Amino acid sequence: MSKVSVIVPVHDSQKYIETCVNSLLDQTLKDIEIILVENGSSDGSLAECNRVAALDERIRVIHLDKGDVSLARNVGAQEAKGEYIGFVDSDDTVEADMYEVLYGISKENDLDVMYSNSVRIYDDRPPKYKHSESGEILILGVKEALALNFKQVINSSVCTMIARKELFDDIKFPEDMRFEDRATAYRLINASRKVGYIRKSFYRYYQHSDSFIHRPDWKYYYDYAEVDRRRMQFLNESGMFTEEEVRELAQTPADYYIRKLRHLRRLAKTGLQKQKTQELVDGLSVIPEGCKLPLKARIIRQIAKLIYRK
Repeated sequence: MSKVSVIVPVHDSQKYIETCVNSLLDQTLKDIEIILVENGSSDGSLAECNRVAALDERIRVIHLDKGDVSLARNVGAQEAKGEYIGFVDSDDTVEADMYEVLYGISKENDLDVMYSNSVRIYDDRPPKYKHSESGEILILGVKEALALNFKQVINSSVCTMIARKELFDDIKFPEDMRFEDRATAYRLINASRKVGYIRKSFYRYYQHSDSFIHRPDWKYYYDYAEVDRRRMQFLNESGMFTEEEVRELAQTPADYYIRKLRHLRRLAKTGLQKQKTQELVDGLSVIPEGCKLPLKARIIRQIAKLIYRK
């Protein structure tokens, strides 16, 4: 058993794979396995995966016919042999000591999930650090960690964390859905006993202009809204927060949810898209009564109710 298995979904990212894998091979924690899950690529990604895998016995390649990052992560987690699992996107890199630090803190404190920060790397401007880089380590209970996640202090990217492999026996990434991280991170926290968080960026998130995430369409906005609807539903049903706490923690997902409705109305073309947009508007009741929203979100909510009223 390796200490950490790193799952790397690969889809049409041939030109980035070597750089990504090199950052994993350079880890100061040597007892890791690297699982490249090539899924439905149309370029030379599979051949490149096989080429780099021949360079180090710690690298394995899995091929899937369907291009779906969630499916790739689920299969990779199922096949992983590590005590903990981490995820890296194939066009990103990580700092050399990332997994040594996260694993060490996890073992010392018997953690189920250990989070860190990420830094956004741009081609034409300085890196963007969103949170404190103090290096402070927090050991949290589930309720505390969930609150920080909903407040977006602990981010919703699974690429900045490691989690015990056993958590993925029951928790799967939603397939055929974008923002799968946002739909999964809070569930991993909720299934844990103790969670750690270090205020330091180990993950380097590259902002490539050709990434599909920068080409929003109806499904982009729908999935984003649906994920935040699910997050608010969890808050309402969890039973661990007071009504006041639920109202506070729902503010950000409610704002995101509502703002996506404006785009959905404009982009919905098919009957199915219009039906699903209607269902999201009907789901506005998931927003807790008394939740404080920005003026723009309040206006969009009222307009949506008027347009989509039955």
